[in-house]
Amino acid sequence: MCSSDLDVVMRDIFTPLVSGATLCLPLEAEDFAPEQLIPWLAQEKITLLHAVPSLAQFWLAHADAGAVLKDLRWAFFAGEPLPEMLVRRWREVFPEAGVVNLYGPTETTLAKCYYEVPAEPSPGAQPVGRPLPQTQALILNRQDGLCGIGEPGEIVIRTPFRTYGYINATEENQARFVKNFFRADEQDLLYRTGD
Repeated sequence: MCSSDLDVVMRDIFTPLVSGATLCLPLEAEDFAPEQLIPWLAQEKITLLHAVPSLAQFWLAHADAGAVLKDLRWAFFAGEPLPEMLVRRWREVFPEAGVVNLYGPTETTLAKCYYEVPAEPSPGAQPVGRPLPQTQALILNRQDGLCGIGEPGEIVIRTPFRTYGYINATEENQARFVKNFFRADEQDLLYRTGD
C-alpha cells in the first residue's frame, strides 16, 4: 500500500468512527462482485458513500434495473474528474442522494475543495468548487500571477494541513512547495498541484 492509499484508508475508516457513525465494510468476496455491491449497500442501509467516479460508473453499469438505495443521503466523489454524464446517470438510479465533488491532492491531506452538484450539473467535468476551512485555492498563470475569470492556469493550494515534502527529492520539493508570493513569511508555503 502506498502512502496515497494509506491516507485515504485512514480518512475513510477513522472519520466515521470518531464522529459516532457506523463503518460498514463488505466482508464476503461475493459482496465485492459488481452486481452485488449495490444490493449490499442497500442491505446495510448506507447513508454516506465515497468513491472515485470510474468505480461508481462501473457499479452503475452492473446495477439491476430496480436498484434502489433509499437510505443513501450523500455520494462523495473524488480522485478523478466527475463527468456530467455520470452525475445524470447516478441521479436517474439514485435520485434522493446529494452529489458532492471533492478535490485535493495527497500532499495537502486530500480533499481541500468541494462542490455540491446542483440539480442541473455543469456541462462536462464538474467544478472543484470552493476551498474548505483553513484552505486557500489559487489559480496562477505562468507568471505566478492570479488568473482572471476564464483564464487557464494551475491550481495552487495554501493550507497548514500539508506534507513537509517528498523524501530524497530536493528538486521536486523546490518545484512543488514554494514560498507564498503574496506574503513575506518564509514559512508560508504554497503547493503547486500541477492541475
